[in-house]
Amino acid sequence: MYRIPRFSSHFLLLAVAAAALLLGACSSGVRSEAANRKLEHKFGLTVESYKNDQFLLDGAVLTPVDLSSHFAYLRDQHRMPGTVLLMRSEDAAVRKSHLQAMARLSIDYGFALYYDKDGKLRRIEVTDKKDLPKLRDSTKKSDMPDRMKGTTARGVNQFPSTGN
Repeated sequence: MYRIPRFSSHFLLLAVAAAALLLGACSSGVRSEAANRKLEHKFGLTVESYKNDQFLLDGAVLTPVDLSSHFAYLRDQHRMPGTVLLMRSEDAAVRKSHLQAMARLSIDYGFALYYDKDGKLRRIEVTDKKDLPKLRDSTKKSDMPDRMKGTTARGVNQFPSTGN
């Protein structure tokens, strides 16, 4: 029969407990990507929060006004989603301004709005539209780089030189 000395057994038990504690701390509150994808498929549209009170939709950064235009387009095309999920992006958490803008959009376009708060799915229901601020464009606009000035969307110089 093989015996482990008392000091070694305590050390081994302490090492296993520390490893389990570290693994538990690393994964607490984190969902796997598969769980997030499964959650996203239950909703008609998934929007992510972004910096400066903006949103990410299919990789595009949109202001609340731009997102409203997108919902207006979907409504005109009769493809309006019944439910929308607001998720935290890698770059920014869901803030009060994100929730207010999305609540305003849910009233204007008639979809049910959900968001993930601390691992629990919450639905936002607005009782009084007067409490919500009006949608506004982003206040922090960046200037166009010098290399882009005078060009069109195709990248062609808008005012070509004639070479006279």
